[in-house]
Amino acid sequence: MLPYIPDVVPNIVVALVIVVAFVMAFAPALRKCPVVFYAVWIAACMATFVDIVRWIPWLYYVVQAFASCYTGVAFYLLVMFAGAFPKKWWFTKRLLSVRTEMSIIGGFVIFAHVIQVLIMVPLSFTPIWDKAWGGGLTSIIMFIAASVVGVPLTVCFFVPWITSFRTVRGIMEHSTWKKVQRLAYPFMALMVLQGILLSIGHAVYAQPGGDGFVGYVVNALAYAAIGVAYVALKLRRRAERRAKVVARQDVPA
Repeated sequence: MLPYIPDVVPNIVVALVIVVAFVMAFAPALRKCPVVFYAVWIAACMATFVDIVRWIPWLYYVVQAFASCYTGVAFYLLVMFAGAFPKKWWFTKRLLSVRTEMSIIGGFVIFAHVIQVLIMVPLSFTPIWDKAWGGGLTSIIMFIAASVVGVPLTVCFFVPWITSFRTVRGIMEHSTWKKVQRLAYPFMALMVLQGILLSIGHAVYAQPGGDGFVGYVVNALAYAAIGVAYVALKLRRRAERRAKVVARQDVPA
């Protein structure tokens, strides 16, 4: 993803560090003038479609930092974890203050990525797929990641993202909007699952000892750890809420 970073460091971790640093530093400005930041990210996403960017190393890495698929995933992970971390934390309050803006920026990045890889879905049903991935287990894993998981993942991404824009949200009934936003939970699960599958698929293709094998394995483990951490935090919050309800019921009238 970026130069001078060992392959063993998961790309998703690198992206999370970048996005966390950005949000912590610019949350007030992002909340006050979101359109400026939207314009910057739209420009970066558009640059991913320009081949000449790849010929200029420093520009390519800047664009990658802003608009790689990992960056988009990192934004959405923060959006989801903002609802799982303890609300008393300063870090959580910072995230919650720009939760909508993070969702919109992450959506720009993911949408650009979807446009670039959409062709993978029909290709996964053709012999070209086996030729590209060498057949066998690798082709099966990548097929599941691209089509079986990728299609519902795209639906679960697109609908909540569009309704995140305040103009769209404003014309919807609040109850309807809340129901639509619940798609964020299957989106989170599918996003983590696809990250694991893609990493495993690339690792199987590379083979032990091959170029990038260790990095892919670590990347898969990182996604798995993120998924487990999110579930654990959500279960903890649910337990705390139930404990508060029980405590209120036990208070004598």
